[in-house]
Amino acid sequence: MVDKFEKGIRQFLAPIIAYQGWEDVVTDEMKNRIQMERLANPSRETATDFEAMVYLHTASLATPLSREMTDVYSYLFSKYYTEQAKKIDVYTDKITETEQRELSNLKKWIYRKQITGKPQEQ
Repeated sequence: MVDKFEKGIRQFLAPIIAYQGWEDVVTDEMKNRIQMERLANPSRETATDFEAMVYLHTASLATPLSREMTDVYSYLFSKYYTEQAKKIDVYTDKITETEQRELSNLKKWIYRKQITGKPQEQ
């Protein structure tokens, strides 16, 4: 059985998940923010909102996002980059229940991939 300390270390050192082929787009600033978010919530059982935003950022460069995931990405971008979101007119501070479920599922999928290296189909 993994103790809490070991689990916390594994979570902190877990890889940053980006869309395959777009890993180099994740900036040092983003990597640092992910580490800060992980430290702020060491007992988490999912990826952080910021990790989900980074994943969607890289995925959006490779393939069009669904309407729901575009809305989730706008919501997360607005949460972390409020001024930029307002400047480019994508600011939103809420998402629907369906979009919240999509975000939750994405965060669980990212977390599984970080911890096991074997994501289930998204």
